[in-house]
Amino acid sequence: MKIKAREAERVIARPNPDVRIFLIYGPDSGLVRERAQALAAALVPDPDDPFAVTRLTEDDLKADPAALADALAAYSMTGSDRLVRVRIGGDMASLGALIGEVESGAVPIEAKLVIEAGDLKKTSKLRKAAEDGASCLAIPCYADEARDLLTLAEAQLAEEGLTLAPDARAMLAPYLEGDRALARSEVEKLILYKGLADQRGGEPAQIERADIAAISAAGAEAALDQILEPALGGDPARADAAYARAVGGGTSPVAVLRVLQRRIDQLDMFQSGGGDAGALARAGAPRFGPPADAFKRAAKNFAGRRLDHARRLAFDAERAVKRSGAPAEAIVGELILRLARASTPRR
Repeated sequence: MKIKAREAERVIARPNPDVRIFLIYGPDSGLVRERAQALAAALVPDPDDPFAVTRLTEDDLKADPAALADALAAYSMTGSDRLVRVRIGGDMASLGALIGEVESGAVPIEAKLVIEAGDLKKTSKLRKAAEDGASCLAIPCYADEARDLLTLAEAQLAEEGLTLAPDARAMLAPYLEGDRALARSEVEKLILYKGLADQRGGEPAQIERADIAAISAAGAEAALDQILEPALGGDPARADAAYARAVGGGTSPVAVLRVLQRRIDQLDMFQSGGGDAGALARAGAPRFGPPADAFKRAAKNFAGRRLDHARRLAFDAERAVKRSGAPAEAIVGELILRLARASTPRR
C-alpha cells in the first residue's frame, strides 16, 4: 500500500496493526529518521530495548544476506512485540525480493519491519514491492517547505518559553531549509544560546536577529573545528586539549555536544546520500579546503556500525547531561575521548 506524503504523520501515530512491513523513504534523511523513530515508538513499548528491537545496516545485509530473514523469524524472548529496523542508503533489490517472499509466505515473519531508505524512484524494486504488498506500507518523506519548518521551529521554541521577533522569523527561514534534522539542530542551538526555561526562571524571552547571527551554523562550527577534527579523526590527546581550552574560554559543554551531534548527523546524511560532492552540499558539510578534507576523513572513520555506535554514545551523553546536577563538562569530555578512540582510522 502507499499513502500521500501529507498523510504520513497520521498513519505513523496510529499504525495499522495488519501492516507488517513499513518502508519510509525520501530525500530528507532527517525527516525519514524522525518518522522511523516515531513509528518505532508506536510499534513497541521501548524502541531502545535491545531485546525487543533488532537494528541492521546495509553493511550487515551485504555481509550476511540471511541476517534479515533470521531476525524476522526469531521469536520474542519475553513474549512482547518485536521490531526489526533496517537502514539503507539507496535502493536494494534484495529487500524488494524479500518483501515478495514474506507476502507469499515463503519467509516467516514474527516481528514488524521498518526500513529507512533514501530517495527511491518510482522504478525502484523495493518501493514497488512495498507499494504493491497487501501487508506493507510505503511512506514518502519529502523536504518540508520553509513555512512548515518555521511552524516546527516556533513550536519547539515555545516549549522553552521563547518567541521569534517578526524580523528574526524571516531571518531564520533560510537556516532551516533542506533537512528536518538540521532544522531542529539550529533551533536547539538558539534555545541553548537564550537559555532553557528553568535557567531563565521561567521568564519568557524573545529571539532577535542578533541572536540568530550569533549562532549561525557556519560560525558555530568554525569556532569548534579544533575540537571536531581530532575528536572524529582519531587524536584523543589533541581533542582533549582542544576541549579543555574551549571550556576554559567559556564555551558551554552542551554547545560542544550539540555540534558533535550535528556533525554525526551530517556524516550520516553524506554517506546515505551517495558520498559525493552533491551529498556534501545536501548535508550542509564543509565543501572546500582543509575542513572538507577533515570531514571526509571522519566519514571514512565512521561508517555503518561505527557511526551507529557514535550516535548512541552522543545520545547517552545527552541523557546524562539532562539529569539534575550532572557534571556536563566531565560527561562531554568523556564522550570526546571515546569518539576519538573509536575513530582510529580503518586499515
